[in-house]
Amino acid sequence: WHYKDSSDYNNNVDETKYDVEHGKSWAVVVLRQNTTRLINETVFTLINTSRTLTSPFTIVSPIVVFYADGRNSFTVNNYVLPPIRSAIAIASAQYGQMLRSTLVQNLSSSSDSSSNRSVQLLNTFQIGSLLVDPLSAQYQNLHPNAPFVGQLATTLGYIYIYLISAMVVGGAIKFLSQYVPKVHWVDVIVFRVFNGFFQAFIISLIYSLIVLWLFGIHSGSLFMRYWMFNWLSSMVFGIIIVLFTTNLGPFGNSILTIFIMLMLAGSTLQLALELSHPFYRYGYGLPLYHIINGGRHLLFNSYSNFGLNVGVLLAYFFSMWLIASVTSVFWIKRQQKKAAQQSQQAKTEKKEQKITTVVRR
Repeated sequence: WHYKDSSDYNNNVDETKYDVEHGKSWAVVVLRQNTTRLINETVFTLINTSRTLTSPFTIVSPIVVFYADGRNSFTVNNYVLPPIRSAIAIASAQYGQMLRSTLVQNLSSSSDSSSNRSVQLLNTFQIGSLLVDPLSAQYQNLHPNAPFVGQLATTLGYIYIYLISAMVVGGAIKFLSQYVPKVHWVDVIVFRVFNGFFQAFIISLIYSLIVLWLFGIHSGSLFMRYWMFNWLSSMVFGIIIVLFTTNLGPFGNSILTIFIMLMLAGSTLQLALELSHPFYRYGYGLPLYHIINGGRHLLFNSYSNFGLNVGVLLAYFFSMWLIASVTSVFWIKRQQKKAAQQSQQAKTEKKEQKITTVVRR
């Protein structure tokens, strides 16, 4: 909890949204100015009046809570809002008890006229809700994590993209392996690059169309941004798979599985890293964290350092693409050299076999 004076926000309630909009706070609790003064004046007016109040006491919610569960629904609804609700409930109960005690004490010492006492009791009933819950709160969700398909799209959806990428990339590598000895290594590398771009292009297009259709979004500009972001995400997944499987072979699948588990643990699928054990802060440097938070920003317009998200993904893609290209050239040349040696050895054995046959004849 960080306590600030209203003057820090120019005494404007709406300006407090800035901290939530820009990720400086998970939620902001605002107690409106002069709230307790207005409530106290109302109670003392009720005590001192001898006429029935024609209009009951009304006031806008004394407390306003701004939050955005689109940033991380699990964290906001399970770790941010519960302590806020609890603190407001305790403060309201204590303040309400003080008001009721003050009211009873002053009414007992006021005029004993039965008509005046009846008026005071009637007025008390009119502000009953104020005496029970004087500090009622209004909750404003600036960027809701809704509809539910959005939650699936920013969690299980990206796991689905990874699995599809793994199957497609694995199939492409297996298909190419039979042609490596017969095709120049440059052609193999070029085919792998263009094939990876095209496959990620199609996967991200289909995924983006389905999500935005179910989400009810018809903005062309948002579609292009979301599609391009998912295309980049799919290419990052693909190049990670290529890097592990090309260099480590069958053993690479086990290492890749461990790497994916680490990414999932540090990706804020549920609990935000700020509230997690410090060990999981490594997630800030892994691509899945930036993919999920970037996707939430595009779908829910919630806070995320989107420029940083895209920058990290681009850095991962180009660095891993460079490493994968260099290592692929090495392994392809080695495989082609081995295939050439085996072919030469087979020809030599066949030639020797023919010579032996001629000698026997």
